[in-house]
Amino acid sequence: MSEERRKRSRVSLEFPLTIAFEGKRVRGKVHDLSLKGLACSTEEWILPGKECEVTLELESGLRMHMHGRIIRAGQDGAIDFIRMDEASFAHLRNLVRLYAEDADLVDEELRHPAFTPEEEPFPE
Repeated sequence: MSEERRKRSRVSLEFPLTIAFEGKRVRGKVHDLSLKGLACSTEEWILPGKECEVTLELESGLRMHMHGRIIRAGQDGAIDFIRMDEASFAHLRNLVRLYAEDADLVDEELRHPAFTPEEEPFPE
């Protein structure tokens, strides 16, 4: 059995997302989410190593925007978040805490930030 390398709590959720890179917009669905990234399935292939803009679309109409890097390719992809605005980070934190097995552990993970939230919101 291999040792778990992830340092962030992950939650299993499913909702739509859009990944924009190299002038393309690829639709897909989130499958699991953490404060540092996500795993997803996409309608088209995404390419590893490419920086991208990710928009998460919740049923409530709320949209969260992140800048990330594609770390797993194909139609079964993964994105590592590089940065996001403060509002998106606050929503992400609340979402992960809500569905996490241990919300206190999620708070503890914030003692070692994975990146710095940006002051300016992402453009719509």
